[in-house]
Amino acid sequence: MENFKQLYALAVKYQTLLGYSALSLVAAVGENLFSSIVYKCPCNGWSHTYGLVFLLVPALLLFLLGFMLNIPLWRQLTGCCNAHSLERGLRYWCGKRLICFYIFLQVTFLSALPPLTWIALALLKVNFYECIVSGLPLDYIKGRFCGRNNVCIKELLLIPCASNVKLNMSQDELENILGNIRAESQVLGWCLIASVLLIAVFATCVSRCQSPVGHLQLMFWKTYIESEQKCFDQDSKQHAAKLAERNVKSFFDQEAQEIFSTPKDKDWSDICTANKWNKKKTHYTPLHKIIERKSDCDCMTGSIRSVLPPAEVNFATSGL
Repeated sequence: MENFKQLYALAVKYQTLLGYSALSLVAAVGENLFSSIVYKCPCNGWSHTYGLVFLLVPALLLFLLGFMLNIPLWRQLTGCCNAHSLERGLRYWCGKRLICFYIFLQVTFLSALPPLTWIALALLKVNFYECIVSGLPLDYIKGRFCGRNNVCIKELLLIPCASNVKLNMSQDELENILGNIRAESQVLGWCLIASVLLIAVFATCVSRCQSPVGHLQLMFWKTYIESEQKCFDQDSKQHAAKLAERNVKSFFDQEAQEIFSTPKDKDWSDICTANKWNKKKTHYTPLHKIIERKSDCDCMTGSIRSVLPPAEVNFATSGL
C-alpha cells in the first residue's frame, strides 16, 4: 500500500510530463497501426487529399488533446478574460493577459510534441508522403521525378499501387522514382526530429540561463511549490467541508449561523495568477506574495507580533 502511495505521488508530481509522454506513445503506436492496417492510398485524384488528411488530421487531434489535458493551462486561463480584472486597472488587465499568453506559448510547444512525433514517424515510414507527392497535380512534381518521360508522367499517380496495378514503365524506372520519394520523405522526417530537438535544447538553455535564482534555490523553489500545493489541497478540503456543514445545518435547523470567514474574490484571483519574480522581495508563489504583503501591512499598522522569514513559515506549516 505504501509503494502504491509513492507511485501515485510521483504520478501526480509528474502528471504533465507523463501525459505528454503517453500522448507521444499513442502517436507512435497509432501511426504504426494506421499505416499498416487502415491506410490505403486510392491512387486517383484523391491521393494527395487522402494522404494529407492521414498525415495532418491525427496530428491536429493530438495537438488539441494535448491542450485539453494540460491542467496548468486551464488553471491560468480560468477567469483570464473576465471583466473584473479590468476594474482593477488597465495595467493589471494587460499584465494578466500577457502572462496568460506566455503560458499559452509554453503549452503550445509542449502540446506540439505528440503531433510532431506522429508526422516524423509518418515521414520515416514513407507511405503517406508517397501518396501525397504522387497525387499532386503539379507539373513541377511530375518534372522533378519523371523528367520528360511521358509514360512516367501518366503513371506517376499509380506508383503507390504498383504492387497491385500493372505499369508500363520499367522496373528500374519505378525503383528510381520510389527511391527518390523515399529519400525525400525520410530526410524530411529526420530534419523535423532534429529541428524539434534543437529547439527544445535551445529553449532549455535560454530558460536556465535566464533563471532568476541558482540551481539549489531553484530546487528549493520547486519543493516549496509542491509542499504549498499539498497543504492548500488539504486545507481547502477541510475549509469547504466546514462551510458545507454550516450551510446544510443552517438550512435544516432554520437558524442563522455565525459568519464564516472565507477568502475574498480578489484574493482567489490573485493566487491564481502566474508568479512574477521580484529581485527585491523573494516570493515563490502568488500565495506567498499575498501573505507577505498582508504581513507587511500588519506590521506597518502597529500589530505586535513577530513575522517569521518565508522559509521558516513554509517549514512550520508544511506538516499541517
